[in-house]
Amino acid sequence: MRDFKLILKKEMLDIFRDKRSFVMLFVPVLVFPLMYMLMGTQLDKEELKKNIPCIVEYAPGSIDEELYETLFESTQLVRRTAIEKNATEDLKNGNVYAVIRLNNGQITITYNDASTKSATAGQTLITAVETARQLSLYETIQTEYHVDMASVQPFQLKAVKLSDETGEANNSIMASIAPMMLVMMIMSGGVSVAVDLFTGEKERGTFESLMTTQASRMSILMAKFTATLFISLLGMLLSILAYVISFLCSDSAWTMLSGGAETGGAKVSLSFAQILHLVAVCLVLSVFAVSLMTMIGLHAKTVKEAQSQMSLITIFPTLLSGLTMFMESANIHAAAMWIPVFNVIVSIKMIFLGTAEPIHILFTVLSSLLYSVLMWMVSVRMLHSEKLLQG
Repeated sequence: MRDFKLILKKEMLDIFRDKRSFVMLFVPVLVFPLMYMLMGTQLDKEELKKNIPCIVEYAPGSIDEELYETLFESTQLVRRTAIEKNATEDLKNGNVYAVIRLNNGQITITYNDASTKSATAGQTLITAVETARQLSLYETIQTEYHVDMASVQPFQLKAVKLSDETGEANNSIMASIAPMMLVMMIMSGGVSVAVDLFTGEKERGTFESLMTTQASRMSILMAKFTATLFISLLGMLLSILAYVISFLCSDSAWTMLSGGAETGGAKVSLSFAQILHLVAVCLVLSVFAVSLMTMIGLHAKTVKEAQSQMSLITIFPTLLSGLTMFMESANIHAAAMWIPVFNVIVSIKMIFLGTAEPIHILFTVLSSLLYSVLMWMVSVRMLHSEKLLQG
């Protein structure tokens, strides 16, 4: 333990002595809040519910003028905007969000489907016109033909969300995003450190010097592994902190990630048991990732080779997270939880959805630790191979 502590202290001092690597750990805390604030600005739909800037075209003094005033102006849904160049160019350039044309009762709404704001505004206007059209139809039938519309409707429809009925949190959107977010943080957090501590030292010739000291090879391996794991976990925690700060700074981004305004605001929540399960699967994935980094770092002959191989550690899990983003996880078989990385991705998804069974979490933890032990054994074997150490 004395050798382990000395080597660990040396490695940690070397890591934090590199100011660029230390600063890079805090980049997410600075960048993510700004990014989500900008995202929230772009996704804010409140400004698209009234006073929507539009170009309006109709013949003055016609029935269309009265129709426009009834549907749009009196409800303050539309803010009429003057044409700068022409309707098409103004819409394309974002000067207006829609062009409304009225011709003898025919309403044409043109919006820019390449613009998020214009598309949202267009759908808002279309919904408002369609609702007004239905109400006008009902009123006309009741007034002109004296028909009670309630009596001729064969059935009533009421849509109820399960989350509203049970009072549970709506974690569906976070269940799709969180696996990719967390797995990407964990799998990429310690890559640069692992490359430097193992392959970097081999390339600089300092690894062989360290092996000739009185410290046991197991102490050296454990110290380097622990240092890499610490940086990996620190990077993950700082990234999570960055997301929390982002959500606190941007209400609109938080509303988007928690199901939108239609769900009644931010309703994402986890029970204490769910948080423990989430911590457990993230920790075992960190151990798995660092074990894999250690094995690659010992095997690679050059830093370039190690960086090339470790890039796959980030790419494949991220792609896998994307592929499973919209996968239905309610009926995942327990045997699937023995597939490395996939098991953690699915477990995180199920934890947020509240469908994770204890057997799923147990198999995920056991399998990840088992694979980590196997990779650790391979690393120990390589550590005792002089041929591999010398490249």
